[in-house]
Amino acid sequence: MIYINQLQERFPVRKTRTQKQAFRGFALEEAQRLGYDARVERGAMGSNVVIGDPDGAKVIFTAHYDTPPTMPVPNFITPCNVGVYLLYQVGLVLGLLVLSAAAGAGARLLGCSPAVRAIICMVVYFGALALMMFGPANPHNANDNTSGVAAVLEAMALVPPQERGSAAFVLFDNEEKGMLGSGNFAGKHKRAAKETLLINMDCVGAGDSILVIAPKRAREHALYGALTKALVPEGNKEVVWKHKEGCMYPSDQANFRCGVAVCACRKGRHIGYYCDKIHTRHDTWADGANIALIAKGLAALVCGMQGE
Repeated sequence: MIYINQLQERFPVRKTRTQKQAFRGFALEEAQRLGYDARVERGAMGSNVVIGDPDGAKVIFTAHYDTPPTMPVPNFITPCNVGVYLLYQVGLVLGLLVLSAAAGAGARLLGCSPAVRAIICMVVYFGALALMMFGPANPHNANDNTSGVAAVLEAMALVPPQERGSAAFVLFDNEEKGMLGSGNFAGKHKRAAKETLLINMDCVGAGDSILVIAPKRAREHALYGALTKALVPEGNKEVVWKHKEGCMYPSDQANFRCGVAVCACRKGRHIGYYCDKIHTRHDTWADGANIALIAKGLAALVCGMQGE
């Protein structure tokens, strides 16, 4: 079952209330068709799709389903090179400041007073920032995060019926607005947020290196060893295991003590692993082989953890 194609054809953008509602209806129907209990958990921070029992599950698989705004430059992430990642973020801020200063200079040439120029600079800066965070939807989101949603749905379909009580699947809302949906979920399911191994898929579709980034508490979890055995390389794909200490991957797993990030990266000679093109019109492709590898590994984890 190839969910990535269905999602891109039927729900290419999931940003407005109507678009999100249509997608949630599809996800609920699929879960119920496969024999899962499923519901929409609504809150002030968004509406999450919850499949299975997250409070009783041994493992939770997650991804955010909302799609990002369009940006003129990509959200460039180097998970294992924190210095480059932070430098890039600083560069984005400096770009906004330059744009703001240019607007102020233009206002000065027009004879505006210092107070008016200051207001113009602030409006331009914060307006551009708001557009980057909340602006028009990017219709090109194959990797971010249609790929992660597809991986969760594929894993859901692969888990045998007799094993499904051991796993839960959650599709978070409003990650792009600051991980709001996952924060709301963590607040409602406090035990799961503190104790359950949670594996979050975000941007798993572009790159031959599948990175698994885990904090110490996740690595100490009873099921982490089973995960390392279940998620294995295939073909030209490698699985790279990383400690969160020294890495940075900004996604929903950060709201959970045993939260593990899974992403796909390309590899550069000097900067190491990187994720590019997201939040731009170039995010048009997700590798089905990545999604299949991850989904098969997650299903194998569920099948192999009985008695753990």
